[in-house]
Amino acid sequence: MMLPHDLLNHYSAEVLAFGFKGAAAPAAIPPAPADPVDLERMAARVVAAFERSGRRHLALLGLGSGALAAALAEALPAGALCVCEQDLGLVRALREAGQLGWWRGSDAGATAGLAADTSPWALFFLLDRAGVVIQDALVLPNPELSPQAKAAHRPLELLLTRSRPLPLPLSMPELPQRPGLSAAAILSPAEPDLDGFFAQFPHWLDELVLVWDAGTVPEIPVPDRFPVRQSARPLGADFSAQRGAMLSACAGDWVLYLDADERLSAEGWTAIPALCAASAPHDVCAWHFPRLSPYPDAEHALAGFGLWPDVQLRLFRNAPGLRFVNPVHERLTGLGGAQALALDVEIEHLSRLRKGDEALRRKLAGFDEAGAGRVRHALSAEYPSVSRSLLAARGPGQPRCLLLPPEFA
Repeated sequence: MMLPHDLLNHYSAEVLAFGFKGAAAPAAIPPAPADPVDLERMAARVVAAFERSGRRHLALLGLGSGALAAALAEALPAGALCVCEQDLGLVRALREAGQLGWWRGSDAGATAGLAADTSPWALFFLLDRAGVVIQDALVLPNPELSPQAKAAHRPLELLLTRSRPLPLPLSMPELPQRPGLSAAAILSPAEPDLDGFFAQFPHWLDELVLVWDAGTVPEIPVPDRFPVRQSARPLGADFSAQRGAMLSACAGDWVLYLDADERLSAEGWTAIPALCAASAPHDVCAWHFPRLSPYPDAEHALAGFGLWPDVQLRLFRNAPGLRFVNPVHERLTGLGGAQALALDVEIEHLSRLRKGDEALRRKLAGFDEAGAGRVRHALSAEYPSVSRSLLAARGPGQPRCLLLPPEFA
């Protein structure tokens, strides 16, 4: 059985072993360790703070020179220390210099964990999937770090220290009144497996709103178990305008939108009305979900470099003033209120499994056209991946939810 720190270390070893071709970065130069006497005092203060806290885990943000992490790995109880680092070059340099002797990589039975990824969201979710409860973890920026290095870890620090549990008071069958929900999508008639896309939607939807990238609505079968509103307009290299047309057609109190290559599980759909119902007491106007992309097969998933959890804002209260901006990688603006995260409601992104390389290149070329040269997308032949079982959300039961810090709104 894989222990919590084994999960962190296995994931980090996979990500660190991968390098995109042609994207080699200069080798990082680790900072010099503190004076041994200062280092001993520093470690003693951290250990004392941890003991006073009464918490089970210490999340140390940043490796620094690696010296303090090594001292804490030796001084703290087995399983207590989790070190988080976003600079993969620094981790590699420390490992090559022999300054990560406490880290056992993907070997099982480690007594301390290293969570390494470029994305703060990935580190946040890694700790969660490893069973590190944020309310039971002491979060400390590494005192070895420079102000600039501490600032790089600030988003993760905010997520870990300022996110608050948001209970779901009721399951869907117990809701006194189900919130009105419009599910919505912008679609191309050429998308593969549209039948599978439509099959996921539950019968209790108020409506499904579809905007087709076409001159006229195509003759493609759509569900008949709830109202379906369809319209057609050419995409015209402007995803935000297409989303805007989608949004203007939605009549529900809440809107949830997905792409044709995305799926929510039956459990995820069951949770959606409860998320809406739990929003009012906390003035929540929008919900974020992790997104997982299976690759190279259904049992593995993309990982590292922002590929997971790829957090998406997809459920929001339908209110005046909302607007999608940016022709590509569009973003919803005009939200007024708090935002929340559903840790266990996962979007499955099937693009890499359902589309061939040529179709994916055409899709990326469309992104480049919409970006008018400001962004470039390339299809890599390889990506880092890990077993999906490592990244799995909690099993059956009420989803866990967090109210996000205002900085993430």
